[in-house]
Amino acid sequence: MYTFDPRMETMTRRNLEQLQLERLQALVARLKRSVRYYRDRLSDVRVSALQEIASLPLTGPEDLAAAFPYGMLALPLREVMRIQSTVGPGGSQLVAGYTRNDLAHWGRLAARQYAAASITSHDVIQVSIEGGALPGAHGYALGAERLEASVVAEDPYGIEHQLELLRNYRATVLVTTPTRASALAAQMASAGVDPHTLFLQTVLLSRPVTAAEREALKLAMFVEVRSGFGVPEVMDPGLCVECAQGKLHINEDHFLTEIVDGELVLTTLCREAMPLLRYRTRIGAELARETCACGRTGVIVRPAGRLDDRLLVGERWIDRAQIAKLLDRTTLRGHDITIEVRADRAIVTVRLTASLFQDTVRALEALQTSVATACRTELGILCELRFMDAHSINAQQRN
Repeated sequence: MYTFDPRMETMTRRNLEQLQLERLQALVARLKRSVRYYRDRLSDVRVSALQEIASLPLTGPEDLAAAFPYGMLALPLREVMRIQSTVGPGGSQLVAGYTRNDLAHWGRLAARQYAAASITSHDVIQVSIEGGALPGAHGYALGAERLEASVVAEDPYGIEHQLELLRNYRATVLVTTPTRASALAAQMASAGVDPHTLFLQTVLLSRPVTAAEREALKLAMFVEVRSGFGVPEVMDPGLCVECAQGKLHINEDHFLTEIVDGELVLTTLCREAMPLLRYRTRIGAELARETCACGRTGVIVRPAGRLDDRLLVGERWIDRAQIAKLLDRTTLRGHDITIEVRADRAIVTVRLTASLFQDTVRALEALQTSVATACRTELGILCELRFMDAHSINAQQRN
């Protein structure tokens, strides 16, 4: 086992909980003093035991959206070095701010993931992430620099260009999204590229994949495959570490973790710019406090999908309402629609009505093109508009 911060990552439960309590007490005092949102909610709160966190107020994505852009900052804007955002309820923006110390912590926590995958300062790490996952690319670059490895952080453009970069820079580690990793494997197979001609040894994916998807990448590229898991408005990467046993260990010295009604709830214990108390991630999960062969003592998290209307299309997070608002600008306003994600695109299915039947085939095709173009230019996603009559819908429901 190789750990980047052995003292923290293998700390006994007793010592870890004492550290968490001290940091939680400092956090509550800072929130009462510096963040208007928490000031009244915590005015009479005194935390004397870790278990008392269950009585503290929860924070939700809607609270971050209401405070947009700077209402949740605990420090003056001049001390915030980086500002990033992700999609929130109804397509709103959720802002995350970082001080110099926050960025240092981020790099160190991301370095823990590299170390868990046996990646060292001797490696060449190619960070090839784009689209909706781009903010996380900065965290991976920070982690690679903290590890003192060589970092190739470039916009990957097309898959062919990514493959060319792997050849030219002799990267031993590729950090990318599952979608791009699968496309790269397919490109290598179609072009007859022998994986052994590359120097690549490890692929680190930006999010978890199924066991079948992981095995397919391992066989196609002859590499070790690891994955991360994070929450963009909290930290991604850096929230947890995937060990050699394939388990995701939360970095509990930085994040106090709970499950409330099946939902993952996180408290940031060390963040300066935008600390969060009992943040409802809208992610279903289970926690397991069990002994792991890797030696890490951080709680094991098992994500189980989103509990809200956020959809991952390709590698871009959007809210279902964003597509609905876009459709409301067309003749589809008020029609019965369903939205689902298949592969790298959103599939919008509309039930044909008498008013739509009156349109010509050319008009319906023009509507399909218009919706696809709007989704691509405004939301950055691929989208297909399909029409279905009531008979087809009933047949699907019976099946």
